[in-house]
Amino acid sequence: MKTIKNSIPNFLTLMNLFSGVLGIYLCFHEAMHWAAVLIFVGGFFDFFDGMVARLLGAHSEIGKQLDSLADMVTFGVLPGLILFNLILASQGNYYNNFDSISLSEFTLACSAFLIPLLGALRLAKFNVSENQADEFIGIPTPAAAIFVAGLPIVLEWQYYLNLYTAHSVQEFVALSKIYYWNNTDIGLMLFVTNTWFYVLSGVVLSLLMVLPMPIISFKFKNLKFAENKWRYGFLITVFLSIIFAFIHDIFYIKSIPYIQWLIIPILILELVIFSVLKNLFSSK
Repeated sequence: MKTIKNSIPNFLTLMNLFSGVLGIYLCFHEAMHWAAVLIFVGGFFDFFDGMVARLLGAHSEIGKQLDSLADMVTFGVLPGLILFNLILASQGNYYNNFDSISLSEFTLACSAFLIPLLGALRLAKFNVSENQADEFIGIPTPAAAIFVAGLPIVLEWQYYLNLYTAHSVQEFVALSKIYYWNNTDIGLMLFVTNTWFYVLSGVVLSLLMVLPMPIISFKFKNLKFAENKWRYGFLITVFLSIIFAFIHDIFYIKSIPYIQWLIIPILILELVIFSVLKNLFSSK
């Protein structure tokens, strides 16, 4: 009976790993947005394997190590490959023969692999750390992965773009006439499909994972407002941001930009901003 009880959280962890492996397959079969969705599926299993382990009292060293190995694939390798492919595609090189890609373009795309490299370092540091009971040190690997996962979802489901070809202003203008986008929408599309946006995002996310900066976590010890005001403030901001992002699905307001799925990377940005503000005010 004890063996079965201990196996349940490990099974959920393996489902996290399966999500990552399947996402890697989809990355190279013109389904990057579904690969991105599998990061969220893996995150679901990653959340519940720990919760189930606590409820069943089934913590084990094997479970801890297995969790890190699964996270390395789903939240390290998979987002690194998604970003790698987006950088290549933004330069017009997705699915091109390796020989046809210039060394500079390939090297630029390889910057995306900082995510799995520093993600592995972050997970190793987390496993041996004893001072992350109340808050994280550096952003967690799932947060960095979610930021990256939001990008193909935005391009595919919000802007209806072909993820596997280079984009142009002319393409955006043509689409704007079909979907009634304004100049703000076109500007956002130019921004989120720019090669340097992808490169800088990967570098910054990778550094944030290993920087010794406290990051807000949701490990509530109690529900007292005084002790959790930054957590509550962030959750309220998340709630309002999501409403603002999808307000156009309820009623159209011309002066409000079309955010929708862009809210995914924005929420990770808000997490970093809230953490920086908390650290600044706490130090004072």
